[in-house]
Amino acid sequence: MNYMKFRKNILFVFGMMMFVAMGTINIFANHPVFVEGNCLGDGSAARTAVPPGTCGDYDGDGRIGTAEDTDAPFDRVFGTINAALGPVGINQNGTITIVASGIFPETVSLLGNVTLQAAPGVEANIDAVLQGDPGGTARQGQPGIIVNSGSLGHTQVIRNITSKNWTSGIRVMGQSRVAIENCRLENNVNYGIEILGNARVTISDTKVRGTGYRISPVGSFPFSSNPNPGIGIEFDGNSSGTVFSTSVSQSFRAGISDVSTGSVCAVLINVFDNSPNLVGIVPSATSCN
Repeated sequence: MNYMKFRKNILFVFGMMMFVAMGTINIFANHPVFVEGNCLGDGSAARTAVPPGTCGDYDGDGRIGTAEDTDAPFDRVFGTINAALGPVGINQNGTITIVASGIFPETVSLLGNVTLQAAPGVEANIDAVLQGDPGGTARQGQPGIIVNSGSLGHTQVIRNITSKNWTSGIRVMGQSRVAIENCRLENNVNYGIEILGNARVTISDTKVRGTGYRISPVGSFPFSSNPNPGIGIEFDGNSSGTVFSTSVSQSFRAGISDVSTGSVCAVLINVFDNSPNLVGIVPSATSCN
């Protein structure tokens, strides 16, 4: 009898130890992942010696952002968004917070359960064009942010991000479930936001401007006769979604276009100086049900 009690006690203690250990692992797995920006390296390593204050201080460490470096040496700080998305970052499952203002000239792919956001007050510009770039730089022929999830169980959030000078500022595909919040899409050639496949997207508090026009040293790019097509926001395929409290202006063609077989609702939108402002969509006067 005493042996049985002893055995139960041992198993209980062992179980508690495993619970604590697993809890520790989970806490570490969900540790904050930050992007500071670094023009002196490719950002592939978790830490690189960079003089404090240089290109967002990745990771000097003169400390950038109120959330960063509160628990060193366990912070995971990266110099590029793609490095933060990788296996030693969130591994396409978690939240990335950009804590230093800067330009990030990289095509970003979101595949899993991912939140990509800039901290309050931070200007995070995912931009295809860097000063001195020739007009034919390869990345200028790609979308800036690609969301392509093949699973109904994955959701993505893009918050407080600027995407400029790409073919599409944001392209959403597949089975993706995406929230685009407080973002700016400017001077993208084909689409500000392009929604395809079976994607479901909510767009709120976002500004889309100048789609189909881009100024380069040799004039307007592409030529005004053939942007392809120069639409601010388009729902296509079997996609569906809502557009709320959002401004779309100065598109070469439509401001907001719905050519999908799904359901799209727009409310409290400001569409101006597009050609035309709306295609296939009638704004709601109250709310989206």
